[in-house]
Amino acid sequence: MKSISTQVVLVLFLGVIISQSAPPTWIYIIDGKGVRYYFNNLSITVKADQRNDITCEAYGANPPSVLDWHVPDDIVIDLQDQSDVIEDGSYISRKAVTITPTRDDHKKILSCIASHPELQNERLRSVHLNVHVLPRDVLLFQIGGNQNYSTVLKVQEDSPTSITCKSIGSFPATKLLFQLVGGTGQADNTPLRANISSKRSVLDDKLFDSEGTITIHPNIERHGKYIYCYASLEKHIVGFKFAKVIVYGPPEGIKITSPMDLYDGIEVNVTCKAVNGYPAPHIHWYIGLRNLTEDSDLNIIENEAGRYDAKSILNLIPTRFDHGKSLLCEAVQPTTHPARSVNQSLVMNITYHPVVIIKARHLTSNKASGTTKLVLTCKADANPPVNTFVWLCNETVVSNDTNYRLTETIYEDTTLTSSVLAIQNPLSKYHCVYKCTALSEYDSRSAEFNSLYLYFIPNPPSDFIIHRNQTRSSSLFVAWQPGSTLGIYCRSEETERCHVAYDH
Repeated sequence: MKSISTQVVLVLFLGVIISQSAPPTWIYIIDGKGVRYYFNNLSITVKADQRNDITCEAYGANPPSVLDWHVPDDIVIDLQDQSDVIEDGSYISRKAVTITPTRDDHKKILSCIASHPELQNERLRSVHLNVHVLPRDVLLFQIGGNQNYSTVLKVQEDSPTSITCKSIGSFPATKLLFQLVGGTGQADNTPLRANISSKRSVLDDKLFDSEGTITIHPNIERHGKYIYCYASLEKHIVGFKFAKVIVYGPPEGIKITSPMDLYDGIEVNVTCKAVNGYPAPHIHWYIGLRNLTEDSDLNIIENEAGRYDAKSILNLIPTRFDHGKSLLCEAVQPTTHPARSVNQSLVMNITYHPVVIIKARHLTSNKASGTTKLVLTCKADANPPVNTFVWLCNETVVSNDTNYRLTETIYEDTTLTSSVLAIQNPLSKYHCVYKCTALSEYDSRSAEFNSLYLYFIPNPPSDFIIHRNQTRSSSLFVAWQPGSTLGIYCRSEETERCHVAYDH
């Protein structure tokens, strides 16, 4: 019984409250973002050529207020029915209108009129339209290039590059903001300072074009990041464009890896690696002006930064003639003129066996006796250099005596050494085959000279020149003609027999 009586009391109390007549206490207009406008003649921002919902609300009335919209006839509208709900013993009344304004509706006035039995005069709430015309397009491009929007900006490392963003055909003029965004699009975001200007649009003088330009100094840390351009109206983003930055440049570093020991005629693999270039670099190999690139294999890998690491393996057969020369690895970024490159070189230390030659000089003594002297010079080119020479006459070791004079090993440069054997009277009883053996820490080689050839060598006329013709039979034939004197060498690895002349 108590619960039934309590319910009756509540119903009677609520009926008393609802039955009390009262005018609306608040009337305001709400835009599509939920912003309330309590006072008249405030500006409400809407977007041209888009549907914008605007609602009129009245609070605290009993019975409900009657709401009515007054809209200029040339504005396209869609008027909704009024809704009324009870809250805290009074009515909340709402009536929405959907308008589709044009840019010509800027500053036109919308009014909501509320009427009520308790009001002697209708209450009015009005706003004037602030019509925003969104930009018809936003462009992002490099200065000097095509002004069409591109999703990729190709720039050269360490070459200042200007990038422009354009907002076309807006009202009012948009503000532009540049930002450099990391590859994830979340971290490492950096604002970029720009020069911004606005002017009347070339397509429609009632609208505005805005333009902003930044200058960046590209480096490889910016490769793969994005430049964003945002266009805003009254702090609201109304358009944006972005493009990926591709930084062209030679590799960041280069390194040659070679076996510690190089030997004449023995093939080795030499590796050259160039890292972090874009686009993929070309790797060339040189010894002096000699291009060895055809003897190499190239492998390209894209790294995590979106740049390229290049690895080249050179199949090298070193020779003694390359000792002391520089082997150069050059990584070329071919997209610029002239092409940019980085390189590294190493000086080759090539081990090779002795290369031995004997030079003969037949000297005439000034003494009345007219005795002659034969001087044999044994030269050896080797790495490591020859440190010991052994002379043989008909397989017998030659030593210093009354007829022979031997010098100590002579060091002419880092690889060339020599030994001199002077023979006092070679044309009598000392006819023999002289053999010079050169010994180094790596190997030994020999050369021979037959003193019997001295019988068949005429004295060369003075001021004679020489024509030499050597055949594959390893014989050397000499003809004298006027011009100069002659000295002949016997090379152990090249000749089996020599017809030898001497320096006069």
